[in-house]
Amino acid sequence: MDLLSDPLFLKGFAALNTMSIAVIGGAAGSMYIFSIPVIEIGREFSSAVMLRQFHYLITLGAKYLQNGSRIQGISLSTLVYLLYRHPDPDMASRWKWFAAALFVGAQVAWYEVVFVFPTNDRLVEMEGELRKTDEPAADRKARPEVMRLLEKWRRRHIGRIIIPFAAVTLAFCGLLRS
Repeated sequence: MDLLSDPLFLKGFAALNTMSIAVIGGAAGSMYIFSIPVIEIGREFSSAVMLRQFHYLITLGAKYLQNGSRIQGISLSTLVYLLYRHPDPDMASRWKWFAAALFVGAQVAWYEVVFVFPTNDRLVEMEGELRKTDEPAADRKARPEVMRLLEKWRRRHIGRIIIPFAAVTLAFCGLLRS
């Protein structure tokens, strides 16, 4: 029996995939729970600073969450394939759980494009507009919209948290299957 069909390896690979989905969901959750509230503290000082912080946050999100999600998708696809092709019917039957986790997790892509990225784009656009001017009045004028958009982003980001944790639940069922 080779490594890729060894049940112990596959169970470990499945556990690693399940944990990595949870890490991605947890990272998205930390943006909701910690990062945006910290950025919002800046409302007392400067919209421009809040926008710069938000821009940096989404830059990191694109770098780590999006790339991590792509790697996760490839890894989970590999696991599904290895399980599907496994000669032991008990091991092979697990592929459906992980395929369901992959399907559910992939929904983050369109969800972000439709619900999260437009708000990102508007906030980044506002940052550019405020960089063109040094007027405190422009900064104060932008603040209500910045706060509204940050709250909108935060509400819509909930889907970015729930979707991976739904995928984790399905993957966990595949792990527990006897």
